[in-house]
Amino acid sequence: MSETATQPWLEGVRGTQVHPIINLDDDTIRVEAGPGTGKTFGLVRRVQRILHPQGLNVPGDEVLVVAFNRVIAKQLQQEIDERLNTSVHDGKPVIRTIHALCLETFGGRLRIALPHEQEAMIYDVLCNHPELREKYKTQPKAEQALREHEAKHRQHMQLWQAVQQWLRRHHAWLISDLPNLLLDRIKGGDFADQAYRHVIVDEFQDLTPGEQQLLLKLRREGGTFMAPGDPRQSIYAFRGNDPEGLSKLDELFAPLSNAVADVSMTECHRCPPEIVEAANQLMGLYEADRMVLGSGTPANTHVVVWSSLTDEAKGMANAIAANIQAHSRDRHLVMVTRRKFGYSLREQIHQVDPNLKVELGFSEGILETWPVREAFLYFCLLADPDASTWRAWLGYQNPTDGGTFKAPQRNADAYLKFLTKCKDQITEVEVEQLAHLDRQPPGTGGRKLWERAKRFVELKGDLQWDGGDVLALLNEVFDTRRWGCDQSDAPETARLDMERILSLALDIYQEFQLEDPEFGIDQQLREVAGKLRHQIATREPFAADEPSTLLVTTLWGAKGITADHVYVIGVFKEAIPGTRHKDYPGTDEEHFEEQRRLFYVTITRSKKTLVLSRARRIGRGEAAQLGLVTTGNSSLHDLEMSPYLQDITEYLPDYKEGEDWGGCV
Repeated sequence: MSETATQPWLEGVRGTQVHPIINLDDDTIRVEAGPGTGKTFGLVRRVQRILHPQGLNVPGDEVLVVAFNRVIAKQLQQEIDERLNTSVHDGKPVIRTIHALCLETFGGRLRIALPHEQEAMIYDVLCNHPELREKYKTQPKAEQALREHEAKHRQHMQLWQAVQQWLRRHHAWLISDLPNLLLDRIKGGDFADQAYRHVIVDEFQDLTPGEQQLLLKLRREGGTFMAPGDPRQSIYAFRGNDPEGLSKLDELFAPLSNAVADVSMTECHRCPPEIVEAANQLMGLYEADRMVLGSGTPANTHVVVWSSLTDEAKGMANAIAANIQAHSRDRHLVMVTRRKFGYSLREQIHQVDPNLKVELGFSEGILETWPVREAFLYFCLLADPDASTWRAWLGYQNPTDGGTFKAPQRNADAYLKFLTKCKDQITEVEVEQLAHLDRQPPGTGGRKLWERAKRFVELKGDLQWDGGDVLALLNEVFDTRRWGCDQSDAPETARLDMERILSLALDIYQEFQLEDPEFGIDQQLREVAGKLRHQIATREPFAADEPSTLLVTTLWGAKGITADHVYVIGVFKEAIPGTRHKDYPGTDEEHFEEQRRLFYVTITRSKKTLVLSRARRIGRGEAAQLGLVTTGNSSLHDLEMSPYLQDITEYLPDYKEGEDWGGCV
């Protein structure tokens, strides 16, 4: 078929680099696409061509588009829907993250272990299996080994079997293990009809080897497989991704297809020229083709240095609020090298403008403060008291004077003894009996376990709910005054997140009432608790339909996000690259290079404005809280500029002292 302007999927297409991603029909297509080169545009038009009667005329349910995270999946869904609304087609394609695809394939609602439950799980496994404790020594090392096993990098079969044993005892699943479970079942003959004629896998370099193998199995014989990605944007070694995944496509698909067709997209239409040149220089040692200038928008770049972290939070809050007011219709994105910087910034922005809606894009951000986490756990125990929630409740300690709520070893020894005593069926009755013991239960952490049981009984005794109105229970449980939000380390964040989780619970309840108004109180409560847990476990965005003025993410969390105005906070050497944790996979040099790629991803999110901000000094206590490695014994430590920033200074303006900076408007 000739490429003419009359073909609807080619309407408005400029240049030549995007044409192959739309039109090629080779068995396997590898697309190396730098940031801002039109990859998403091309994918949308490719899907339109596959579905259109004048194109390949394929039904939508035979086309699978896999996105690395929910942000990218949501963007693709929106853009493909918008395009198909103006085009003839038979059904819509299946657009999923790989974990959502697995959940959907398995069917039913699996009880996915939450991140804090997984943390406790590892402590339990090491406590219960001395040979594993001797082998892995620490919780982080065992956790990393489990990731390696799930990713199919290395086998840790004993650890994996011990984890599976824990999951069975607690009736839970690991979301990270779902791709392997589905792959094993497909290899064993299950889900034989789960295959697609056309498979498109975005950000292929971010997949683990196991996920790559699974998606290979999902292509129907004779179908096409397209893998867009960029090795310079490979930043997920900690989850076991395969940064060489794109280059291994020939090896992966050789037995099943002809030679891999290669497409290169280098023309960056997103970033201003100065940022493109800086990004090219930053990645000078990489073999990938350099990006070519495609945008003439002048760069609005700033490098700002503040005296302290507090000054940085206050100063950046004022500057961001002013820029949002000046450009209210543009998208604004904050990226932080530590989550705590995001919480501090949100608190300061609320002081500047209480009406400015700030959304935290952290994976478990809504449960980060103790008041909100405890309220959430308490509600789940009232509504749907399952084994994993009891494990979480009993794994903490009652904090005093705003102190830590994480008990050492998560009370694993005492908890496992109590679990065994209860014959793996912890109930409210058993917890009440534990609370009324006249002495602490056996095992290390027994006193803290005892105190957590007492805490639950006291809270239940104070409950005013009469059992008749779900709305009344939700409003009572998630009342900010009940949980001491004002005494939290981040009081405004705790208050805002408590309001967010209450709002989400009310929305879930209302939706469920509309769908099934005949269900009783118990079923209604289980539905709300189950959907809350599922949304947190799968890291689906909270309040997704509510527009936020400003999104705050970590550097990793911004993958797939772009904005007109980008503000990066904490650009100092001690945070990026920082010091490689001893349990982080790879060598020091591999860690340094992955952090370089992370910075490359960071600066290429911007379409107009890029602000790179850092503090000059940090207190010794602050550094310890943030997990930063500093030297010397003084109470204040100097912070150095990131070496990646140093690499690109020729493309950036000279720095400004925060107190002298006029902002970025």
